[in-house]
Amino acid sequence: MNDLQAIAALYEQFDRFLETWFAKDNVTHDQITHKQSINDQAYFVLAWGQLEADIEEVCRKTIRKAQSHKSWQQRRAWSLYDPDDRRLSGLRFEQRLMLILEKGGDSWKKTMQFYQIRNQIAHGTLLSERIDMSSVIEEFYIIQSSLTR
Repeated sequence: MNDLQAIAALYEQFDRFLETWFAKDNVTHDQITHKQSINDQAYFVLAWGQLEADIEEVCRKTIRKAQSHKSWQQRRAWSLYDPDDRRLSGLRFEQRLMLILEKGGDSWKKTMQFYQIRNQIAHGTLLSERIDMSSVIEEFYIIQSSLTR
């Protein structure tokens, strides 16, 4: 999540700018809120990319570490995965996440909720309400800190 802090800072700056700019142009509160909602979602997807890249990296490192275990009994199942494969041996996002977070745990559930939001936005269905990006960024850091390394 190398660029997440810079993305968050730019989001905050631009969100304030939108509110000020549109208010000067006599744009209604509802119109401003709608434009901010679209901006929230654009930044959400951008920030999500940072978390997803970190999840991918941790997953690859976890696989490599497990594959290098001295005991065949410890590494045998891990040999099914190719950490150098661009798609991680065809694993779906949920499967990759299960390798580095406890399925059903709080961080896993939160990540999957965010993943659903990401999919909805990225596939063309915008949310009708705003996203609290400050909270999202904070949650992304919590998720990142809970990834098994």
